[in-house]
Amino acid sequence: MPFPPFAPSVYFEEADLAALVAEFSERVRRSPALRPAMDRLVGNQWEEAEAATTAFLRATLFLERRPDVDGDWLAKSIRTLDATSIDQLADILLDCALVVLPLHSAAVVAEVSDALARLLKDVLAHDGVMRQRLLFKVQSRLAAGALMSSV
Repeated sequence: MPFPPFAPSVYFEEADLAALVAEFSERVRRSPALRPAMDRLVGNQWEEAEAATTAFLRATLFLERRPDVDGDWLAKSIRTLDATSIDQLADILLDCALVVLPLHSAAVVAEVSDALARLLKDVLAHDGVMRQRLLFKVQSRLAAGALMSSV
């Protein structure tokens, strides 16, 4: 059973992450506010999106390997989502974590969600070349597995 290195007293089972992502996916699909943007972003490839989300969370939480971050998909996300949508996604993930996981484990997922939301909203706050630079920096940070580092 792996554990997050930055919170070694918190344990996740593979089934816990799968349940978290399934609950998150279901709630996002049912959200009338998010559905139009998610239709453009995910389309009918929810299974692939769920697998990618699970892999990203697993890599980020357990640091067993580097996350696979698709730069094109990340750029499309920035073009498709706004700050409100990003906040809504983070809120839904937190709600799902509280339903599926024990409180301490949910808190770790909330930290990941908040860090990712802050990074994406920082990119959204800029335009043009600065947005492109920040987007590349975020992609590099995520791919390096450094989401939870303050560096």
